[in-house]
Amino acid sequence: MLAALLLATACATAPTRPPVSIGSGQPRVDPVTGEVIGPAAETESSGFVRDDGGLTPTFMIGRDVKRAAVLLPFSHPNAQVRTEAESMLAGIELALFQNGGENFLIMPLDTAASASTAEARADQAIREGADIILGPLFAAQVGPVKDAAQRKSIPVVAFSNDRTVAGGGAYLASVMPEEEVARIMRYAADKGTRTFAFLGPDTAYGRQAEAAMRSEAAANGWTIIATGFYDPAKSASSEVSRVASAIKSQSGQVGLVLPERGTKLLSIAPLLVVNGVDPGSTRFLGTSLWDDSSVWREPALAGALYAAVDPDNLGTFRETYERIYGRKPTDLSAAAYDAASLAMQLAAENNMKHGGVTDPEGFLGINGLFRFRLDGTSQRGLAVKQITGSGSTVVEDGLTRFPSTGS
Repeated sequence: MLAALLLATACATAPTRPPVSIGSGQPRVDPVTGEVIGPAAETESSGFVRDDGGLTPTFMIGRDVKRAAVLLPFSHPNAQVRTEAESMLAGIELALFQNGGENFLIMPLDTAASASTAEARADQAIREGADIILGPLFAAQVGPVKDAAQRKSIPVVAFSNDRTVAGGGAYLASVMPEEEVARIMRYAADKGTRTFAFLGPDTAYGRQAEAAMRSEAAANGWTIIATGFYDPAKSASSEVSRVASAIKSQSGQVGLVLPERGTKLLSIAPLLVVNGVDPGSTRFLGTSLWDDSSVWREPALAGALYAAVDPDNLGTFRETYERIYGRKPTDLSAAAYDAASLAMQLAAENNMKHGGVTDPEGFLGINGLFRFRLDGTSQRGLAVKQITGSGSTVVEDGLTRFPSTGS
């Protein structure tokens, strides 16, 4: 099947349809009463039965039910992880409310903190008739879940950002650091910057970002002059000094990739300037970690550029989420919303299959345009934003449609 999909994708010479808009971020409103409406919510019975081979609430008996299992760590020992899981489920519920119709069922299942539990929950989801699995969150759980799902050819849309676990029927819905680094480097190169340096934390995320920088530079013939990793729990001054020296030795403009966030970024950016890095001749380049108002007033970052999802739909989503749930969404809530909305769109098309998930035309979601490659990674139409000193503004919009592929 995958070979056939590969052939179909490679030979597409013209788009068959625009990318599907899978979520507006706005509640649906009854045009007569003005009341917010959602899927039917009959509650005359809370029981479940086995109907058409799957788990079915009694009020849905007789319908052509489509089922999405949601595998998230609701009982994880880490409170922050539990909060993330709850916020992601809230995003999925919001998608169901806005886009689900009356025949779509979500089945939340707790993966806790172990791969074996995640595998058991995947087996349970399959027994209960899941057409698609949304989750799990952690890379270590993706392998067992997709192995279980493969036996029934059920797509898995997971939320890890570790591309090594993608493929084999698992598709990663998170915004990947590789996509962000490639996007911001290409933008900088278009503006004349083709020499790059890197300074980032010695973490899995930092290593991913650095590898992406090297890959993008190699693919385009760009130059890398320095790479520095620092212990995120300690001072970065020695690495800042070393990378700064390499930048100062260059006569032309350098793009410095800084995949850092928050207070650490606020300490490193001015330290670079103290070490002689001129923001006028060095482009500070970041990832979506910079999409945070707490860092925008740092003078050393004025004019800095970073890749992020298009802010229009995301801003509306955040406002709607906060209005309904009384709290701000976490980082992955929008990704969960988009994954659920994608599943609902495929259900409406009766195409909850691998071929539906990997539609080359892609989908327009809260996080902008995206599509899944056959290797399970995602491609996104990211925007580029610039820090102004008091805020952040879009300097190049994200794609609204992917270029057609040649045969």
